[in-house]
This record gives sequence, C-alpha cells and structure tokens, in this order.
Amino acid sequence: MKKLIYIFLVLSLSGCDDGEIIVNDFSFEGIDVKACLPEALEGNRTYVFYKVDNRSFESLSIQFTTNSEIFNTDGMFNPILLNASNKVEYRKYNSAPGDSYFCSIVPPVEPRVNDVLSSEAGNLIITTENDALTSIIAQTNTEPNTTDTDGDGIPNNQEPFGQDTDGDGIPDKIDFDDDGDNVPTIDEGTDDKDGDGIPNYLDNDDDGDGILTIQEDLNGDLDPTNDTNGTTPNYLNSAVSTAASPAIDVFIDHRYARNARLTIKVENLILTREGEEVVFDEFNNFGTYIRPAYQVRLTPTFVVAAPSN
Repeated sequence: MKKLIYIFLVLSLSGCDDGEIIVNDFSFEGIDVKACLPEALEGNRTYVFYKVDNRSFESLSIQFTTNSEIFNTDGMFNPILLNASNKVEYRKYNSAPGDSYFCSIVPPVEPRVNDVLSSEAGNLIITTENDALTSIIAQTNTEPNTTDTDGDGIPNNQEPFGQDTDGDGIPDKIDFDDDGDNVPTIDEGTDDKDGDGIPNYLDNDDDGDGILTIQEDLNGDLDPTNDTNGTTPNYLNSAVSTAASPAIDVFIDHRYARNARLTIKVENLILTREGEEVVFDEFNNFGTYIRPAYQVRLTPTFVVAAPSN
C-alpha cells in the first residue's frame, strides 16, 4: 500500500489524448486498523474498518454489509464485490479527523473533508482466524492449579487434557456444562448427591432416579433448576422421577471469549473522483484487525445417553 497512480483521462470531440500519469507516495503503513462494529449478532450487519493518519489528515476506510459470521467462523469468506454500498474510500481533511470520526452516530461538521476518492471496482476479501479456542484445546496439565479457562469453578488441572465427559465435542476445559445436563458446572459443584462416586458436575443423573437431569426439565425452558416439587429441584429429588414430554433434545448455549484475527485485503481496487480513475499499486493488504475477547456462541447437539444401571 505504498503508491497511488493517478490516471487523468482527458476527453474531447476530436478524441482522447494519452492522458497524464502522476505517481505520488501514499502510505498508511504502521497505522492500526480500527473498526465500527454492529450491535446485532444475526442477520445482515454493516461493518466499517478504517485507518486514520492524523499527521497527514488522511483516512482510508472500508464499509460493507454481510450476514456472514466474520468473527466466529474461521477461514476465507467469499469475496465481497465493491459497489455503491460496499465501498472503499480515501479522504483528505483540513485537520486531523481523530480516531472516533467514523463511529460517530451523526457525521461531525469538523474536520472538513477536502477530497474524497470512492471505489468503482474491486473485491474485498476477509480471512478470519480465531486463535484462543485452538490454544485452549491444546493446553496440557502443566498449567497452574488456579487456571480455570472456562470459569466453571473447576481448575484446569482437574479437567484432564482431551476429556469430554458429555461427548458434545467441547473439551471439559472449555465446557461450562461438563456433563451436558443443562445445569452449568459452576452451579453443580463437586458434591455427590446420589452417592454414586460421581460428582454432580460430571453426573448426568444427579439424584440417581433413572431420569436424566436434562429430562427433569418439565417446563421445557432448558433450565432444570426451576422445576420443583416443593422446594427441591426435581433433578436433585430422587422421590420425583417424571421425565419431560416431549423429551429435551437441545442444550443451552455455550459462550466463550475468543480472539478473532481478521486479515483484510482488497484486490483490483479502482477509485474514482469525478471522472478521474485512481488505481492503487501494492494494495493487496489493507491490514489486520484483532478483536480481543470476542464472545462466541456454540450450541452442542449431542444427546447424552441414559445412564446404565
């Protein structure tokens, strides 16, 4: 992203001349990519990624709308065609725009925009890599006793590497409901209600009545703790052994904090200004945006088998 090539096309009744080419330095190297992110978690969402050079009073921005999960889905997304709504813009101001310029609800009056170049053509390519989940899964039991990756009250060294108690595809170290009974591990603890030698947080039938805890959710709200006969929840009361009908076959959502790393590229970019074409040279890489501690939602689909007697 080092050079801009200005191509001025001069038209006349007699034809057109060869034009004039002027090459200027135009660099945003070393400037962090920042973003204005939508609040909505689903459906079409509009994103703005930008770079601001407050020394030269310039900015370069990308705005696009997509329904793709660009933060919590790894890999390269289909190219986004630049058009009237999905666009790249270069702006020159009369003073420093500041870092909050693009995320203002109402466009600021100052600084004044002296020059705007907007995209006429090009392809926007987003590649996402979530590094936190991968690193968590790869952890070993050499971590300090106080480390509790999923915040479920059970230290990592008590959740062996690779162990997936409920078989839902999410290792216990990052599974906040280790036994898949829709009662979070932190709410079950290490007590052994039915005396079978299995702590509640790993026991999918906490009271040993032959009815899975997840199926003692009679009102079907995915929360067995509020289904009671008296003051004790049914899943902890062996005297109550009534199963939900129809059977509960879904899990509560699992949420994790992951660090999403987006690599943003624009290919074949052409900008225009009132008939002038401006072609970027060496503009393959707009930059990398890192969103730390991004909340990702996963919903297990594995149905835990009934306990064997």
